[in-house]
Amino acid sequence: MKIHEKRLYLANSLSQQLILLYIAGNTLFTIVYVNHMAVDVQLGVFVMLNIFLSLVAFLMAARQKVYAIRWGYAGVAMALFQFARMLWVPEEITGTMRIFLMALLVATALSALAGSIICIQRARERQNYIVDNNIDLASLQQ
Repeated sequence: MKIHEKRLYLANSLSQQLILLYIAGNTLFTIVYVNHMAVDVQLGVFVMLNIFLSLVAFLMAARQKVYAIRWGYAGVAMALFQFARMLWVPEEITGTMRIFLMALLVATALSALAGSIICIQRARERQNYIVDNNIDLASLQQ
């Protein structure tokens, strides 16, 4: 059985695992970052943003598992947003803690980017195989 045929039946678990790794890294980033923030409105906004990102990322992991190409593009956008978050780390956090936070942001962004690119590539290959071989997906789901 060719690899393209296997994609008709097997889940895209690699993309899902990379997005779940993003969630774990982002959670660690949130915990460390919150410990260095003052208690004010910005803390609440930061926590709500990270809850939202985690929920969207979990939904994205589930959808990338079934080769949903749109969620692959959403993952690329999330990775770019994660890179942009590096600009928002306050200057008060210095030394090894700043390096650790930046490393977490880069690692989570790369994880989301890799998982999403894999999803996009595999979804395109799967779709091309379905079109080229005139496969009826309804008959596969029985």
